[in-house]
Amino acid sequence: MTSAKKATFPTIAPGLLLALSDGLVLALVGWTLNHFFATDALSDPVQAAAWQRSLVTGLMLVPLVKSVFGIYTLGRFDYLERTRRTFQAAFLCCAVLAVPFIVMEGFRSFFVEALSIALLGFAVTYVADLLLIQGLLSSALDWRTPVMIVGAGPQGAAIAEKLQRLPWLGMRPVGFVDDDDSLWQTRVAGLPVMGPVELLSKSPAIARQASAAIVADMARHGSDLTGLVRTLPFRQVYCVLGEGNVSAVDATYHNLHGSLALRVSVRPPTGYLRIRRAMDIVLSAILLVLVAPLMLGLAVAIKLDSPGPVMFRQKRWAGGKQTFDLLKFRSMHVDAEEQLQQLLENDPVAREEYMTYHKLTVDPRITPLGRFLRKTSLDELPQLWNILMGDMSLIGPRAYMPKELPEVGDSAAVIGTVRPGLTGYWQVSGRHRTTFQERVAMDVFYVRNCGLLFDFFILCKTAVMVLKGDGS
Repeated sequence: MTSAKKATFPTIAPGLLLALSDGLVLALVGWTLNHFFATDALSDPVQAAAWQRSLVTGLMLVPLVKSVFGIYTLGRFDYLERTRRTFQAAFLCCAVLAVPFIVMEGFRSFFVEALSIALLGFAVTYVADLLLIQGLLSSALDWRTPVMIVGAGPQGAAIAEKLQRLPWLGMRPVGFVDDDDSLWQTRVAGLPVMGPVELLSKSPAIARQASAAIVADMARHGSDLTGLVRTLPFRQVYCVLGEGNVSAVDATYHNLHGSLALRVSVRPPTGYLRIRRAMDIVLSAILLVLVAPLMLGLAVAIKLDSPGPVMFRQKRWAGGKQTFDLLKFRSMHVDAEEQLQQLLENDPVAREEYMTYHKLTVDPRITPLGRFLRKTSLDELPQLWNILMGDMSLIGPRAYMPKELPEVGDSAAVIGTVRPGLTGYWQVSGRHRTTFQERVAMDVFYVRNCGLLFDFFILCKTAVMVLKGDGS
């Protein structure tokens, strides 16, 4: 939720840059289509005129409808929100052109051509937008808005780490202010805690280091939140509602006669879960048949690589008091648990890393072939059988071990309402670079916002990560 000291508009420079980028990309698309696909039509003046109308209509619809959905004026670049709005814009184009297609029989070819060109334009400009945002803009440090984080507690530290790790979010944290004097002159997430909140209004030199503020924990301020926002010397203040609980996908704002309210829609997932289960059965069955020769070859290679069974079975939580045996190709030595305990007892650095991430960057338990299997995610192929049997889904939250549930805490009540997934939101959002609590927050976010569009987005990102070899 964004609150402001006074009315303001989102920064125009990134939006203008995106609009110019779309204009160049659409011009290139138009030239390509006209050059390679309109040779027959250009020989007939009537057909050439009809083709030009279709081409111009389809290309002009793209920036027009994207503007209607506010894609060029998004304050920060959340690619999930951008994806959602782009799909909505493309769907509106389909709906707008479907009506005249039905009632105007003589112009059906025009509407088919215009719609096809518009959908191609949406796809191409979406890819170009992501490349521009996550490539050019996120690498330019001066473009990112410098922000001061109010609150140096665990949630503030998590936000700072996230903004540092994900530059395409468009914010660069410069430090913290916190009324807890025990934190003053210390560093949190590599950034200085400069002093109390009132220091921002008393010291212009410190306030000038940032252009906006993030209130990391609204619950700490309660009814004083409005007063806090008014004392901050920034035009834009971002108030974080909570990690993973609410997103723009299911929340809207309402003015209750002077009181700002956030409406959160809890959508009934029954129909969606039925559709997803049907897709799980069909896709897992097809994939098992297709990868059977590969799985057989990997089984032989595992046997030759190190002594022990081919498959690794581990109890995982399935919601409530239920568990199931998760299947993986074995990527560790058979005495992996003993090696882990010995390593954690003798190496405090490794123990701290394991307690934070539940993973080790350099793990001596992994076999030589196991490193390859994990990097390419091939060790997870047997989980297709778990999916077919109904223990898992293609997409869902992480399959937690029962011993991890105390750390999951109250979030287990949300996560346990859907099947765990072979891939999921946290796997495509940092994976081994995220802390355990961040994974839990991402799983809660997924469950509260799951849908076919979100699943399609995760599948696409999973495919990209597998091709890049960005495994665990």
